[in-house]
Amino acid sequence: MSSTLHQITMSYSAEEDRLLLRISTTEKSEFQFLLTRRFVQVLWPALMTVIEQEDLGTGKNLSPTTKKAVMAMEHQQSVGASDFTRKHDEDSRNLTPDPLLVVGGSVNPGKTGITGLLLKTHKGAEINLSLNKELLHALCKLLIETTMKAGWGLDLTVGDAAAVAVPADMKQVH
Repeated sequence: MSSTLHQITMSYSAEEDRLLLRISTTEKSEFQFLLTRRFVQVLWPALMTVIEQEDLGTGKNLSPTTKKAVMAMEHQQSVGASDFTRKHDEDSRNLTPDPLLVVGGSVNPGKTGITGLLLKTHKGAEINLSLNKELLHALCKLLIETTMKAGWGLDLTVGDAAAVAVPADMKQVH
């Protein structure tokens, strides 16, 4: 079954010490997944590899500082188009009454700018998500914010926004 993504939200369940990832489609179907700290630790470097490949393209000879600055700028630009203030739509039909525990997966960069995210669950199900650049960065933003709320100490970041800042002793010219 192929459906178009409509909304992605994430929250922290202190009782289970897991992230609850909710994904709804334009057909008003919803899927819920639980992400563990260990899974997020493994997933994050794979997401960053894909973002670096997409954001830098042919700029592979850039210095590490420049790479991080470019990634941070691209991230800010991509998430700027998303609305993170909306609450999750509650009128979707939940196809997973009990959230599925994600135990593995993979991240595959696409040739057309669409990243494939495969989530493998403890019950053997495999869910494929196709994420454009904006959705990929939105997922990263949700992971950053929610792991911070969880107090997991993962220090997730996309690039280095500080590398973009103008030093205090320099004047900015427009």
